Amino acid sequence: MQAMKIATWNIKQAVAPKKPLPELWDYAAEVIGVDVMVLTEGKVPGDGVPEGWTAVWRAEGIGERRRWGTVIAARNGVEIVDITNGVDGDGGFVISHSWPGTVTIVDVVQDGEAVLTIAGIYGITQDADGNSVGHGGYSVPNILNELVDLVNSPRGERLVIAGDFNLLPADMPEELYEIMIDVVEDTSDLREPLDGCTRCSFDGEPCGHLWTHKNGGGPNGAVQNIDYVFIAPELAEVCVDVYGGEADFEGIWEVSDHAPVVVEFEF
Repeated sequence: MQAMKIATWNIKQAVAPKKPLPELWDYAAEVIGVDVMVLTEGKVPGDGVPEGWTAVWRAEGIGERRRWGTVIAARNGVEIVDITNGVDGDGGFVISHSWPGTVTIVDVVQDGEAVLTIAGIYGITQDADGNSVGHGGYSVPNILNELVDLVNSPRGERLVIAGDFNLLPADMPEELYEIMIDVVEDTSDLREPLDGCTRCSFDGEPCGHLWTHKNGGGPNGAVQNIDYVFIAPELAEVCVDVYGGEADFEGIWEVSDHAPVVVEFEF
């Protein structure tokens, strides 16, 4: 068997980055240390993808004043193939993009075999008219609806949907839980309860969510889980570890206002 680690992490390129972009990519390689990264609010450094990485992204970002988007990057010999705009032929799928740059989709190839398909998404905090709504409550259901053809394709059995949804656990679309597994909630009994989890979906019971977003100033800020990794049920048997959040990345708030979520597979 061979192991593969993937992670999602918001690197805060929209407003007031905490660290220069090259330092964030170095942190991803040296501290997070995974094979495939879904970087939301992401950019590639001006001089290109850092050595050792390959990446798929929309160079113009989301557009207008948002010159950032969802970047999927790989290293350690893992190949990623851009299928963001769909695939023709048998087993293909069609996708539309209401917010180009928020969704990036790749096939992940290890030793010549496609082992995962990853849809990296960012829950943009606006409605269809471009008005700010402060959360992903409008965009995320629409983005997921645009992924239905992918979910129903043969790639659906190896699909991972990961990113910053800008939604708290109690506000997540229920239909997503009917077809995929939230790896953090699925492993919640294996970690310490997250004290103060905002709008938790566990109805006052110990939740085991991860603190992935520090919203606000002060030594703590609001405790929020808004970054997620969902996997197809068929991947459950090869998913061997889930960790992340502030608890597993000490000092992360000095680097970004988000903390990574990491998932390990063995194929």
